[in-house]
Amino acid sequence: MSQFGMQMPGGRMRRGATPDVYTGLMALAVVALLAACAMVYMQGAKVGKDGSAIGLQEPDRIALKQ
Repeated sequence: MSQFGMQMPGGRMRRGATPDVYTGLMALAVVALLAACAMVYMQGAKVGKDGSAIGLQEPDRIALKQ
């Protein structure tokens, strides 16, 4: 019957979408990337101009926080 596109009633129940292993790995990767971005921002604020993470210092006058 399947060759005619007919289906038996109750033959195959449809399930809703459920998260699988790859979804969990993707969520873990997103959390790791967010943590890495936060660490880079905090460390950049320590060496940036006036405590700014994106500020550039003068090449001749680099000052680090102590």
